Amino acid sequence: MERKGSFFILLIIIAILTLIIAVLATFIIVVGVNGPQKAVSEERETSKSDDSEDDETSSPTPTVIDENLLSTVKLFSERTLFNLKTDEGKTAALMADVTIKYINKMSGIKDVTAKISANEDNLKEIVSNYFNSLTFDDVTQLETKLQAKEDLKAEMNRYLISTIENEGDRKKVKEIVYEVVFSGWNYQR
Repeated sequence: MERKGSFFILLIIIAILTLIIAVLATFIIVVGVNGPQKAVSEERETSKSDDSEDDETSSPTPTVIDENLLSTVKLFSERTLFNLKTDEGKTAALMADVTIKYINKMSGIKDVTAKISANEDNLKEIVSNYFNSLTFDDVTQLETKLQAKEDLKAEMNRYLISTIENEGDRKKVKEIVYEVVFSGWNYQR
C-alpha cells in the first residue's frame, strides 16, 4: 500500500513539473526571449521623448543600436579646414574629419542612404556654419568637441526629419543620424 502512495505522489510531482514547463514554453513563444527588455527599452524611449519636450537642457541618453543597422558616410572627402570666428583680430582655423553614422533602415523612409546623399550639401553647410560660430578658445576645450558632436547630431536630425514629405512618417522618425565622429580635430591660430 505504501508503494502505491509513493508512486502516486511521484506521478503528481511529474505532472506539476510538466505543466510548469509547458507554461514557460508558451510564455517564451508568445513573449519572446527579449520581450521584457524591449518593453523596458520602449518605455525609456517614451519617457525620454516626453522629458526632452519639457527640458531642452537635459543631456540625451545614447540609444544602443545593432551595428548592422548603421552605415557610415564621410561628409567631406578629406580633412577640411573650417574658419573660426575671429577673436581679437586674429585668424584661426580648425581642420577636422567629419563622419556621420546613420541608421540605414527605418519605417517612414524608403531609402535612408539616398536621403543622406541627396542632402549631403545641406549637412556640410550645417557643419560649416556651426564651426564658423566658434572661437579659437572654444575649440581648444575638450567639452566643445563633445558638445559639437551632440549639437551637430541634433541639427542634422532636425533638418533631415524636416525633409520627410509625409507628416505621419515624419512623426515616426526620432533619429536618422546616430553619431557624428571627428577622427581628426586640429586647430591653429
